[in-house]
Amino acid sequence: MIIWLIIQLSIVLFTISSNDQDALIFFWITLPFLILNSIGIIIILLGKPKIGSTLFLIGSIIFVPIGLIGAIGAKKILNKIKEDQFLETL
Repeated sequence: MIIWLIIQLSIVLFTISSNDQDALIFFWITLPFLILNSIGIIIILLGKPKIGSTLFLIGSIIFVPIGLIGAIGAKKILNKIKEDQFLETL
């Protein structure tokens, strides 16, 4: 998840520094998802991994195929939560 966040941040920084009009459009498209993923990471760090991973998954899924890096990380956390809940019921 952190790798995808770094990739997404570099995309945003690259597009904001460009003078091309198309790059600025891409910047405004990617910025909300970068913010959503950042909020997801913060929520995970605050102890709510299910909510944070879901937000991160939503923020990553729009960037197919490279966004799958973040989506896979978020899905691993959600699967771990489900596994822990299942083991608690035994």
